[in-house]
Amino acid sequence: MNNTLEKWFGLQGRRALVTGAGRGIGRAIAEALASAGAEVCVHYHASADAASEVVNAITAAGGKAWCARADLTVASQANDLLSEVGKRWGGLDILVNNAGDLVQRSPVEKFTDELLDQVLRVNVHSAIYATRAAIPLLRKGKHPSIINLSSVAAHNGGANGATIYAAAKGAIHTYTRGLAKELAPDIRVNGIAPGVALTDFHRKHSTEQNLTTIASNTPLKRLGQPEDHAAAAVFLCGAGASFVTGEVIEINGGLWLA
Repeated sequence: MNNTLEKWFGLQGRRALVTGAGRGIGRAIAEALASAGAEVCVHYHASADAASEVVNAITAAGGKAWCARADLTVASQANDLLSEVGKRWGGLDILVNNAGDLVQRSPVEKFTDELLDQVLRVNVHSAIYATRAAIPLLRKGKHPSIINLSSVAAHNGGANGATIYAAAKGAIHTYTRGLAKELAPDIRVNGIAPGVALTDFHRKHSTEQNLTTIASNTPLKRLGQPEDHAAAAVFLCGAGASFVTGEVIEINGGLWLA
């Protein structure tokens, strides 16, 4: 990296926690932050092997990473995770709230109380719990920054059976902007809103036919890839975005225009 790129996009010496970083967009962001110079804590809940694979990939490429487990839908576990981060690093520079899931598709009239609680907890509570526990560490950090992962569903209401998920991501949009005002000028807060990316998430919750149709309806005529979102995360965490807060970057190939 030449001096100019290092100045605007380098993250040398920064400490980053990426939640749900064992696969998909979370993994791509973790690897990108590490390649820009940050040391990364790869958080996972159930996918220990996948998280270890990410750590191994980062270290094999010359970066620094370690992994930690927590169920972020439980406040005490979020607190324990950030306590572990604090003991290891003494502070935190970057928090990426990536953990989230559709859980399952269901029409609203059949949405059970248990499913409602699960969808809201994995998408909204997890971000709030992690952020709340991280703020004291971020205040000790260098140019601290938070990135929240949202979705194009926050704009269009989501596909069939994803209404509550879309509403949860709408809450993340609002949370991002409110948090940016609350934490300024000390901590910048921004969001990234993917469209339909070719990840395990969409392979699980969409059919191949649906994915093909979405790709053809997207102005750029393809689905997103996890790496399409990673560069935006590096930008938002670096000096090049030092005057950017309260923004949500839409990365969807123009899907929300279609």
